[in-house]
Amino acid sequence: MRMENDYKGDIQKHKRKPASTEEILQEALAERARFLKKRPHMKAYQKEIDHLLDKSGSHQGRLAVLGTLMQSKLLDIQKELFTLNKIIQISIS
Repeated sequence: MRMENDYKGDIQKHKRKPASTEEILQEALAERARFLKKRPHMKAYQKEIDHLLDKSGSHQGRLAVLGTLMQSKLLDIQKELFTLNKIIQISIS
């Protein structure tokens, strides 16, 4: 990161050099590790994701697997919201 003078009130700006693909990957992996450290109950789900992605082959296959996983979780959330809505309707009746 380097500092530059703005020359409009002597304000300093921070500029980052563009990150390489490897740097982006390493930061993403570090972020995932921090996420899982805070939420250990998610480790099993992450292991399932990693297993499925390892078997998916190409980038297109990986995207298809991720799309399917996200769709599945959204359907689970929708079912839970439907159940919650029924409970709320019963409680206010």
